[in-house]
Amino acid sequence: MIDLAVRILGPDPIHKNDRPTEGIKNQIYGSNCPKPLLPSLYSLVTGVLWSTDTVLSVAQEAGLLSLDASKLPPGCPPVDPPPQELIVVLFECLLGTRRVRGTSPIVQLVQSQKASLQMCLAARRKRGATDSYVPRVRLPRFLRVNQLKTSVDAAKAHLTSIGLTHVPLTSADNTLDVPPRSFASDPVLPGLLILPPGTNCWDDAEVARGALVLQDRSSCLSALALSPPAGAVCIDTCASPGNKTLHMASLMGSGRIVAFERDAGRLATLERRITEQGGDGIVTARGADFTEADVSEQGEFGDVTHVLIDPTCSGSGLAATYESGASRASEYDRGSAAAGSREVAELAKAQLAIILHAMRLPRVQVVVYSTCSVYREENEDVVAQVLAAQSSFTCVRALPDWPHRGLDGAADLAAISPLVCRATYERDSTNGFFVARFERQGAKAAEGAAEGEAAAGREMKKSGKKAKREAEAAVAEEAAVAKKRKTASVVVAAPEEEEEEARRAAKKAAKKAAKKAAKKAAKKAAKKEGEEEAEAGEDAAEKAARKAARKAAKKAEKLAWARLAR
Repeated sequence: MIDLAVRILGPDPIHKNDRPTEGIKNQIYGSNCPKPLLPSLYSLVTGVLWSTDTVLSVAQEAGLLSLDASKLPPGCPPVDPPPQELIVVLFECLLGTRRVRGTSPIVQLVQSQKASLQMCLAARRKRGATDSYVPRVRLPRFLRVNQLKTSVDAAKAHLTSIGLTHVPLTSADNTLDVPPRSFASDPVLPGLLILPPGTNCWDDAEVARGALVLQDRSSCLSALALSPPAGAVCIDTCASPGNKTLHMASLMGSGRIVAFERDAGRLATLERRITEQGGDGIVTARGADFTEADVSEQGEFGDVTHVLIDPTCSGSGLAATYESGASRASEYDRGSAAAGSREVAELAKAQLAIILHAMRLPRVQVVVYSTCSVYREENEDVVAQVLAAQSSFTCVRALPDWPHRGLDGAADLAAISPLVCRATYERDSTNGFFVARFERQGAKAAEGAAEGEAAAGREMKKSGKKAKREAEAAVAEEAAVAKKRKTASVVVAAPEEEEEEARRAAKKAAKKAAKKAAKKAAKKAAKKEGEEEAEAGEDAAEKAARKAARKAAKKAEKLAWARLAR
């Protein structure tokens, strides 16, 4: 475990920014660590990241870093500057499991100094030089149902079959408390199941085959805020490790998603997860920087309608970060930066550039922006800059059922805060998160027209058989009349007046059925989309009705000729 942690963190703890660009999470879950031990490895690696300064201060004060070379175990490397292995073992001794196991010279060194190190840490805490002990944050375990491979009902049946009991949530707010040996359905987010903190799901068969996906509650907000319809054409601008991308695919069921990832290591993780979760038919991984993609009318992405943007951020929303007061916790590469810092300003600048680039796509209707940050600079301020920089898109209310909105109390954010979403550990039992949804001006009307046309099509399809039957009845009636007027000779053509009468009857029947379908479609559009969308829906319905009437009349006429000719 220590060797794996050292390999992931890199050998040199001093030059942290020289670490490989692949994210820490990706390296952990892409390592050869046995799945049941992955949570322990994750805790160890992130714990070292959060606590390097603390453990080095204790080691310095305890005199470990100034030991003479003659007092080091045989084969032990120099401890000043401290190698990464030393920091990992110090963390385990002082803040991790408090056990020091292994046979390496560095492990032997820390074992020999364990008592003095722990006494020094206690003394520092007592005088306030080191933060007091804070219990580790324990979030519930969340399982997202991957509807590309299973259903919610099947997932619940599976958890029940392994001895868990489905229970209702009793909390009156958005916090979650699930008792041991049970699970619950998320009260706000569809397709998300909640288990008690610490539940080990890594060896579960449904998790192994990608039918159930371990994904934090806050991470599910992005795809649900976008909610691309079946058949949509989407882009995920910063996709790896792929949880949000594949959540989009699960919601869509069909369509196309291009998932951008510029880092080669993260791209490999993304490609593996796409296959594991059955997304190959919908998601295509693209090893490129989205900001360099051609967004012109003639470009490859001219038909994209929905874009998800979850870019690199400060990671300041991670529960372990703000609960422990640590300074470097992050879902991404270099850890959490301080609010108001130059690094956060640079991150916000890059985030803004990605959003504006996405809005240049000619047919994009919806853009969703999310971060795992709690900083205003990366959240509401970025939204304000987007709205100031262009006029084609407006910010609309994201996830109306989510109870917690943007920052309160800031007069300059009064128009934005009610529209965006925030999640926090204290109020929502999840990591800190932010979501905003932008829609192209007039997108609702366009969607209403499309829905109206689709509704008209559905109604015409339903009434088509009836229209056909009525037309055929009219034709049959005229054919019977014609038959009575037959002479003994074979009739090869209908008389002119009978032909015209049959045609009028067919047209009348088809027109009646089409008009009825148009009214029904327009009524549905009005109910679903509101007055503005109803007008668009009614226009589309009437257009579809006229087209269907012409088609039905033509078909009836042709049928009349065939019938009368017999």
